[in-house]
Amino acid sequence: MTEQKMQYLRPASLYEALSLKDQFGDKAKFLMGGTFKPTLDDQIEALIDLQDAGLDQVEFSEEGMKIGALVSLKTLGEMLALTDFQEALSVEFGLNVRNSLSLANFLTQANGRSPVLCCLLALGADAFTIKNQEAVGLLDYLQSADSADKVLEVRLPTDASLAFESVGRSPKDLPIVCVAAAKFAGNAIRVAAGGTAEVKPALTIDDRDEAPGLLRAALADANDAWASAEYRQEVGSTLLTRALQKLDRLPNDQEKK
Repeated sequence: MTEQKMQYLRPASLYEALSLKDQFGDKAKFLMGGTFKPTLDDQIEALIDLQDAGLDQVEFSEEGMKIGALVSLKTLGEMLALTDFQEALSVEFGLNVRNSLSLANFLTQANGRSPVLCCLLALGADAFTIKNQEAVGLLDYLQSADSADKVLEVRLPTDASLAFESVGRSPKDLPIVCVAAAKFAGNAIRVAAGGTAEVKPALTIDDRDEAPGLLRAALADANDAWASAEYRQEVGSTLLTRALQKLDRLPNDQEKK
């Protein structure tokens, strides 16, 4: 029996990359930028490197901000230019990881403890994937069972301001509970809560007086080894109040860092 030699392929376009994936099927693996959890199945016969496939760009349009899957978290933070998003990034990752980890590979391992994911959910991020050429909500993508369906692009609004608050064992630990609130044109507000491994859906806030109750309900089952649901409900409500107050102090085009 002869040993199968693995092929390294570097297509010049996304179309060519997808064609190669169709050709090799499950025996091909996409290389999608920096990752700190590399894996390689024994059955893989082809590595398809997407560096030249045009997925490392950030574009602005009337539809919002388009972020390619290979864009690093550092570049995402710089281009999004929201002070509190930068804070969430620094809480979750050191500089080396922010410089190298791609958006696509971040999303393959992100869970509800992630401050960055909390902010993206509050901002109403949409994903475009290999199998979904139309926008799918980021939460729907994360909850899908298809691990082979990789993100190709994420879209975010450009008209939003953002406030992020968190409590952890130390200022740079992953939070026990965190809250992100985003305000859009027309003063619509979305709130996301994090701190548990399970990803919680974002909330649309129509009446600020009802916001603490909605957050408490969302965290009603948020028990784990890190904290009780009661603790998260109490602290989360306080963080939400702070976040909403911070949004009120920000201009519509939030101060850039």
